[in-house]
Amino acid sequence: MSSFDVSIDGGNALIKKLQKASETIQMETVKIINESVKEISIKANQRASNLPKINPNSKYKRTNNLANSIGFTTYAEGEGATVFAKARYAAYVEFGTGDMGFGIPVYPNINMNELETYALTFKKNKKLIGMPYRPFMFNSYSEVLGKMVNKIKKIRI
Repeated sequence: MSSFDVSIDGGNALIKKLQKASETIQMETVKIINESVKEISIKANQRASNLPKINPNSKYKRTNNLANSIGFTTYAEGEGATVFAKARYAAYVEFGTGDMGFGIPVYPNINMNELETYALTFKKNKKLIGMPYRPFMFNSYSEVLGKMVNKIKKIRI
């Protein structure tokens, strides 16, 4: 009776590679997330620095307080990563106020129902009614988010 054998060369190397895959994917994903929050922060800062004045004839000088308040935290397990604007009026600039100035552009890559619910929490300030929206944060986020997801999808083990 005849017999034959089949052997798979490199099986051990493949198993080792697959065992390290989870760690590799996690490390690469964190790296991409950290690069992305930094990019969002930079774009938001640039946009905030170049926002048009509400009243071009205003006597007040641009301080760049809003732009300078923008920063980010890198990824931490259980906490995620964050891009923030610490200026107390940042949300009013982003979303506007009151019936005349409140607005949210439609952004790809963002759940608009959640964004609108969040934005509505800032509509209630009576002192700032009619301030137009001048987005700087969520348009930056939307722009970078799609690229970030595509980079993560391309991670190879």
